[in-house]
Amino acid sequence: MNDNSIIIITRGGVGDVIVCTPVFKTLKETYPERKLIVYCRMKSHKSLLLNNPYIDSLRMLKIAAMWRYPGHLYAYLFNTEKIKYYDLLFQWITPSHLFPDDYNIKDLVYDMFDDLNIKSDNPKTQLYFTEKEEKKARMTLAPYKNVVMMHVHSRSSRNHHWTIEKWEALVKSLPEYTFIQLGWVDEERVPGALDWRGKTNIRDAFCMLKHADSFVGIESSIAHATNAVDLPGVVLFGDSGPGLWGHDNNINIYKKVRCSPCYFYLWYDPCPYNHECMNLITVEEVRNALIQQMEKKKRKTAVPANLELAGI
Repeated sequence: MNDNSIIIITRGGVGDVIVCTPVFKTLKETYPERKLIVYCRMKSHKSLLLNNPYIDSLRMLKIAAMWRYPGHLYAYLFNTEKIKYYDLLFQWITPSHLFPDDYNIKDLVYDMFDDLNIKSDNPKTQLYFTEKEEKKARMTLAPYKNVVMMHVHSRSSRNHHWTIEKWEALVKSLPEYTFIQLGWVDEERVPGALDWRGKTNIRDAFCMLKHADSFVGIESSIAHATNAVDLPGVVLFGDSGPGLWGHDNNINIYKKVRCSPCYFYLWYDPCPYNHECMNLITVEEVRNALIQQMEKKKRKTAVPANLELAGI
């Protein structure tokens, strides 16, 4: 049984898949003659990767669906060596404690394909939207000015969280901004922000980032998605660090207290030290960082005076 395809299985949460997206482009450009096949363990993974031009075939990893590819099914069930699967699973190695501060998670993803000799040049995460999705996002945000998308809840760690009182104070301190809270409907609401929790699907939410003015939130899937659309944002880090999980389009606020990063030690357990890493972050410094990012966005989108005069 010979299969020259590069076969990948997605793992983890939505954010884990997003940080893996740069590798698809590199693989296809390095091996254009090989078919790139991605099996998704979750529907949300497949939704994220829709329209990716570097993936030749996007499939669900379900036994009932894999019968059409008997060779792949047999290799998956019995772990044969004739067909190799690349598993996008990196959480089990606790990367926060094994790699230096400047080693980004995207570099780790590339290392998982070491036998293919592909190189990372600190690429961006990648999401691809249809024109219909783009138009819908533009129309949805059109009635609002100074749009800041907001995401304040983590489903992977309670120690990612900043207090709702501080989020509310941030919103009140910038009345000229329109804060739009994204997330699931069961996540705690931020008073003063437009409540769009549970009102958008994952693709619509990420596409709106492309047409917003900024983002503010904790380290999460939406924070990773800002990197794909070059949205200047502000991301708060506590039990995880920006060296590994951050992106250079954002201002990453991190206090690096003596016990941080602790994500891979505590997992879902509460912090035993009064959550110092997040409590040290002040409303004022988040506010100032957000103003800085909003100004950056305005400068980037401003029409140069000479072009405006020329009627271009």
